[in-house]
Amino acid sequence: MHFGVIGAPIAHSKSPLLFAEFWAEHPWRNKFSYEKIHVEPADLQRFLTETTWSGVNVTVPLKTAILPLLDELSPQAQAIGAVNTVVRTDKGWLGHNTDADGFWEVIAPYPDLKELQKLPVCILGNGGAARAVVHALHSSGFSGQIGCRTQKGGFAWPEIPFDRLLAPRFGLVVQCTSLGMDPHPEILPPLPYWTSEPPMLALDLVYTPI
Repeated sequence: MHFGVIGAPIAHSKSPLLFAEFWAEHPWRNKFSYEKIHVEPADLQRFLTETTWSGVNVTVPLKTAILPLLDELSPQAQAIGAVNTVVRTDKGWLGHNTDADGFWEVIAPYPDLKELQKLPVCILGNGGAARAVVHALHSSGFSGQIGCRTQKGGFAWPEIPFDRLLAPRFGLVVQCTSLGMDPHPEILPPLPYWTSEPPMLALDLVYTPI
């Protein structure tokens, strides 16, 4: 069975290494393969039509672009408005979103979670990853603002230009843009330095460089 991850850029992705580790002890490990392929949004429909893969992980900038090309969405993916996992079924391509659950698993053990909920959240970016993060937080009683360059709509929270984000203190800042990712780790995201106090917690979704 063949699987893989698609995006643009994709060279930074560690997904092949992660899945190789996941499958290392599986009795069918020799029947699985996983690779990464650079796919631009304009080539997405052709890729889905021509690929023989059984499943696809989807990353930047395809998580929302892929939606109209799928045959079915899971309830979670439909609620979020973005997809990070696509599975081939008898009916065609089925889109899922596991980003929201994955993000919540990271933040849920935070010891001061109840205190964190009392302060507004600052989300940097309004792409597919941000949609999953906002869904996870909003569903759990958080409220906040989304910093962006251009409003896209479809969020439970207001989208605000980066230079107009304002709060006396953000409890949580989540960096959901691709800024800072290889091959340009020197490019910093527009963090809200103008707040009077640092946030209680800050998370960066970029994992290369680690």
